[in-house]
Amino acid sequence: MKCWRRQRRRLTAAAETRQASVRSALDRLEGKLSEGGELLTEERLYILSLAPSALLQCLREGQLAPTQVLRAFQAKAIVVTYRVNCITEFIPQAEAWATELEGRGAEGRGLPLYGLPVSVKDTVDVEGLDSTLGLAKNLNAPARTHAAIIHALKVQGAVPFCKTNVPQAVTSIGCSNPVWGATLNPVDTQRGPGGSSGGEGALVGAGGSLVGVGVDVVGGVRVPAHFCGVVALRPTAGRLSLLGVTGRGAPQTGVHPSVGVLGRDVGMVVAAVRAVLEAEVGDDPLPPPVPWRPYLVEGGRPLRVGWCEDDEAFPPTPGCRRAVAVAREALGAAGHSLVAFTPPGSRRAWGLALACLAADQGVALRANLSGEERDALIGHGPELLALPRPLRALLRLLLQDRAPMAAHKMTGRAATSRGLWSVLEERRRLVAEVAAAWRAAGLDALVCPAYPMPAPPLTDAARLAGTQATTGVYSLMNFPVGVVPVTHETQDDQEKLEDYPTHHAALRNVKEATRGAEGLPIGVQVIGLPWQEEIVCRVMLDLETQLKRQG
Repeated sequence: MKCWRRQRRRLTAAAETRQASVRSALDRLEGKLSEGGELLTEERLYILSLAPSALLQCLREGQLAPTQVLRAFQAKAIVVTYRVNCITEFIPQAEAWATELEGRGAEGRGLPLYGLPVSVKDTVDVEGLDSTLGLAKNLNAPARTHAAIIHALKVQGAVPFCKTNVPQAVTSIGCSNPVWGATLNPVDTQRGPGGSSGGEGALVGAGGSLVGVGVDVVGGVRVPAHFCGVVALRPTAGRLSLLGVTGRGAPQTGVHPSVGVLGRDVGMVVAAVRAVLEAEVGDDPLPPPVPWRPYLVEGGRPLRVGWCEDDEAFPPTPGCRRAVAVAREALGAAGHSLVAFTPPGSRRAWGLALACLAADQGVALRANLSGEERDALIGHGPELLALPRPLRALLRLLLQDRAPMAAHKMTGRAATSRGLWSVLEERRRLVAEVAAAWRAAGLDALVCPAYPMPAPPLTDAARLAGTQATTGVYSLMNFPVGVVPVTHETQDDQEKLEDYPTHHAALRNVKEATRGAEGLPIGVQVIGLPWQEEIVCRVMLDLETQLKRQG
């Protein structure tokens, strides 16, 4: 007990020291950027007002310099993080990187992302900075090299300029931890920005970054995009290199993390992913040689797009159900054919995903949290997974009617080698079943709810873990998925919420957390078959373009 207390005091002291250091660095940057006491000067406001494509064009044509643009976004990001606490650290090398780009003249301006400021999730390595996962034990352990995706972005002319906040141990749809504090939703600061790339969602959503790098296991870029009203893409796991991305401390089997991208609009996300795939860096031999195929994005025949208002993994609230109808109408107006399609076995898929995620019975998570001040949103899951099997079985019986999603976590189906093999074989059969139904329907893509609900109040994340089924099932299948904002919660949606089912606790929690959500953004997921990111991007582009035309 004494050793534990000493460790807790040491980690708390380390966090306090780092917080003071970061505040001091932020004060120095603010002082450097201030002009006549102002951060957001007229010139910077003009830069910030430009559409992403127009900004890149101005940079390539030499109308704007990378240092000008960097300072504009640094200034805006400072204002944003004072309001919503989304940034952990500004990257001190950013100014030097931007200056070096300017010195390359016309050669530099030919790069696809020339001078573009990029924000980076805490868990993605940037040389010289910590990747903490919101854990004090990971402070003062700076990365020795850049993650492969950071290297690729820099090769293509981008300027990484800050790192952003995550939930403690990246295990929640909330975004708070005792090291960096809680991040708020920029649309409504009484609500959360989502997780685990919540800092990215908040910063991009508030205009402090045009494009950000995140990581998605069961919704890590998609949930923040949906909650904050921005765009995201989770590629097929492995298409973008994971080299240099800090994980949860245990290898994940069956549900693999994917490096993803969040952005102000679809075009920005497409440009970033394309640039990374076309960067000739060769740091990681593992990603498959699947080059970017622009002809799949740029058009051709009309597509056959499935739609599903409820995939039966978790029932969506009325606003999220309506969002699918909005997307369906827009894609039909864009010339695509729409067909109703419900993927088979979604509820079973979520059970398999939970079994895979808890295959180590929470050992890695408990090790990460050992000695740490525990964030309130973590809940009791790590300890429940450590219970003896008889007690877990009893708990599962008690929970199966009240909270079936929580009961799924208690199965321990993948806790042994034999059990894990069985789960992975069932996963293989399920993916084959979904793919066969998909091909039988002649689909190119599928549109479904981005999440069962809009952004919940800050303190509700621990009660809403089961809602990740809506995003998690496609992670289990390893299908590429994008999120596009299509509408906002309306008063009519709120009135229809009265008819939302409440036959178990998870549903009651969702209904309660959705009350008062009027005005919050709502997106849809756009899903493709593995390695078909370009088809997903085409549907996302057409959807966004048609919605803009409709006003």
